[in-house]
Amino acid sequence: MKPARLHRRSAMGSYFDMDEPGGGAPGSGGGGPTTIPDSMPAMEERGAPKPYFPPVGVADDPTLANPLVRQMMLSTSWFGCVFDLEGVLIKSREKEHRESWMKLAKRHDHPPPPEMVLKHCDTMKPEDFIARQLRWTRDPMQMRRYNEERVEIFETIVAESGSLDELQPGVERFLELLQRADVPMAVMDGKKRFSQLCVTLDALGVMRYFENVDSPTGEPNVVSGEDVSDWLPDPLPIERACTAMGRTTKRCVVFGNNTTVTEACMECGAKSVLLLGRQPRYELQGADTVVERLTDLSIENLKRLFTEETSDAAEPEREKVEIFPSKFTAPVVAERSWEPEARSDDAGGKEPPDYMRRRRRRPDV
Repeated sequence: MKPARLHRRSAMGSYFDMDEPGGGAPGSGGGGPTTIPDSMPAMEERGAPKPYFPPVGVADDPTLANPLVRQMMLSTSWFGCVFDLEGVLIKSREKEHRESWMKLAKRHDHPPPPEMVLKHCDTMKPEDFIARQLRWTRDPMQMRRYNEERVEIFETIVAESGSLDELQPGVERFLELLQRADVPMAVMDGKKRFSQLCVTLDALGVMRYFENVDSPTGEPNVVSGEDVSDWLPDPLPIERACTAMGRTTKRCVVFGNNTTVTEACMECGAKSVLLLGRQPRYELQGADTVVERLTDLSIENLKRLFTEETSDAAEPEREKVEIFPSKFTAPVVAERSWEPEARSDDAGGKEPPDYMRRRRRRPDV
């Protein structure tokens, strides 16, 4: 006699009981020691699918007995936001960066970098730009000297232009909105060191939005070029920012203004929101959302980015359909019979299998 099949609600109840320290139903004050029902091992022995609670990658956790905790997880405090400094929080300095690299090349008698190479100067770490794009040297110490010298040239160019770093319109209001909604935030920049980036945020007056009271070292949620070994489109800076905020990459929204952000988000599973200005709209089609400014967004827009979030563990594996046959698969050939054509007076120009039995064509009269 087969044992009775365990109902799904009973399986859920067992997990609810394990959530409570004293056992019992959800919300109750206990009621006995925490035990696993005897039907659970029998269920696993029969090979029945194991219930996935909590689902992986989904905000809601049905195993939580406290409804207030579930409501908090479904609110805005369960995802985080990562901002790129240049192009999002402040004005992009693409022109000044290109000019600094041109002057640095002229000072060291290097050939001037072409335009197709300079377009990567503000989307890569300076050391990687020197080694991979300019190919001046691969010595780490020499690359660091080049970068320090370039930073001095860049600051001189910015000081001569007279335009100081200022927040983009509506940025502070958007950060205040996220802070009131208890959304953790982080900022990243690959061209500045950690200390320089903190000084810049202090000068802009937005450091308070990126403070992390839960950090054991007291450091803010700031990711600089010296904190990671590689920069975008490598997802390493986004992963480090998510670790500092205490969120997974699937619960992260990254704000940028170029396609390298989209590539990194696709690789790590984060959501990307790009701002217009650096690239035209048709080049930003891979992003989840494209806006002109941050004030065009709201909390509801950010929550809708996660509406299609699914569980990789709870979903059954989808059947793989082979669109193109592999090289080991024999092609399917339709069977054809040549007998009717062989018996006819005219084969229609097609060669039958047995050409010796083919009848001759009638001579033209």
